[in-house]
Amino acid sequence: MSRLRDLLGKVFHKKNKNDVVFEKKEKAVLRRKHNFIFGKDEPLKTTIMRLENDITHGSWYDTLYGELDFAMMPSLIEKANKKYPLMSLKFSATPEDVPILIKNTIDDKIQSSRLIVSLGDEKIHFAVLDHQTINDRVSLILFETVGFKHMKPAVLAMRVKMAIEESQLPNCHFSIAEMDIQRSASECGIFSLALAKKLYREADKLEKLHRDNINNVLCKSDFFVSYDELDKYLPAAFYKHTQSITRLNEYIESNPKAKREIINKKGEVILERFDKNSVMIDNKKVSCSLHKKRVNEYKSLIR
Repeated sequence: MSRLRDLLGKVFHKKNKNDVVFEKKEKAVLRRKHNFIFGKDEPLKTTIMRLENDITHGSWYDTLYGELDFAMMPSLIEKANKKYPLMSLKFSATPEDVPILIKNTIDDKIQSSRLIVSLGDEKIHFAVLDHQTINDRVSLILFETVGFKHMKPAVLAMRVKMAIEESQLPNCHFSIAEMDIQRSASECGIFSLALAKKLYREADKLEKLHRDNINNVLCKSDFFVSYDELDKYLPAAFYKHTQSITRLNEYIESNPKAKREIINKKGEVILERFDKNSVMIDNKKVSCSLHKKRVNEYKSLIR
């Protein structure tokens, strides 16, 4: 526990030192949040209808859906694997379960896989781990959709880091990557699911990322890859659910060609898609794309 506290202290020291721009660019407005209440026996169709009503009436921004997503995650992962049999997506109930799941994957000669990791301990937070084996060397990158100025993401990441280091997996290279594309309070589960699918579908475009991880040039500190460093590696499609226009513009500044890149089957570019899915909240444009994604994921379970 003392080591975890030391690591967290270093992470927050880095954030305070290097990312004070947060206070300038996106001042937080405190809003009262409430949990989405659902019963275990509630028909899924009813739950979906309620989710759609939240989007229609605008209550989605102040509603916490984490417990619902946690309950649905095993079914969502099972459905995802049926659609993409080679995705090899698994669920880790705690950060400490990660090493054995990765070891089993490697022992099964699987060269590429994904793992959605839960914080556990009755605390809800998710991140997604991408695995690629290249020339018998294992690359593991934990993608965090929230910024590391928040406690839960930092705790989850550091616990995964400690678990992997203590397991001494052979030829294993691990990095933590901050995306900072999430602004709402409880969408980390659906973000992680959507990102896991994207990591699978775009795996061929991530080879440089994983090779740089293996060669120890990806992470320039002992702690994590900051979002501005990660932006240089990822295609625009990874940012289609970004909830902040400020953050999206930062990505485009680093990748000017992304402004004109088609990111979906509808032929949309990323800013066009953001505008179609955005609403004004506290005088800021916020995308509800991920909330619509949740509805579509849940609907897929009853098709």
